[in-house]
Amino acid sequence: MGWIKQIKDSIGNYLLKGIAIKKKRSARIMPSYSSIQEIGIVYDAGTIKQEEQVNLLAELLRKEGKKVFTLGFIDTKKLPENHRFNMSSGYYWRETLTKYNLPDKQKLSSFLNTEFDLLMNLFFEKELPLQAISALSKSKFSMGANINGALPYNDFLIDTGTEKEITNLGMQMIHYLKVIQTK
Repeated sequence: MGWIKQIKDSIGNYLLKGIAIKKKRSARIMPSYSSIQEIGIVYDAGTIKQEEQVNLLAELLRKEGKKVFTLGFIDTKKLPENHRFNMSSGYYWRETLTKYNLPDKQKLSSFLNTEFDLLMNLFFEKELPLQAISALSKSKFSMGANINGALPYNDFLIDTGTEKEITNLGMQMIHYLKVIQTK
């Protein structure tokens, strides 16, 4: 089964690169932190620790007046019963992917069609279903961890070194948005 997934991922990566090239036709300007109103967060929802870190970061952003919506990927065939949707969070899983392991645009249209001021890609592994959200999203600006092959899908990458904590990555994103002033 592993080689079938590799073939599907290879085809999916090829298709995704074409989408990313079309999306990146013009350079995007990093928004100032104060101008950001709506934030989308994409993350690997595979562990409770990751869920907790994303929820803490989302609460911090909400306390600062930002509207935040989270979307977690769970690498299972069906959505586990302990994961619930609400107004500001959602999930996607293997059943919501196309045959080439890309997110199904129709099933995730609510998130993908939202023009977030900022899309925060809070994951450290090169996972096609996670990277694809950034390429398919209509967000105005996207940030992510400096992982191999992430540049076509993000406008700004952050190197966290060996510190692979979602909280650290998210706080660094906020820090850079606050200190880099654009016009």
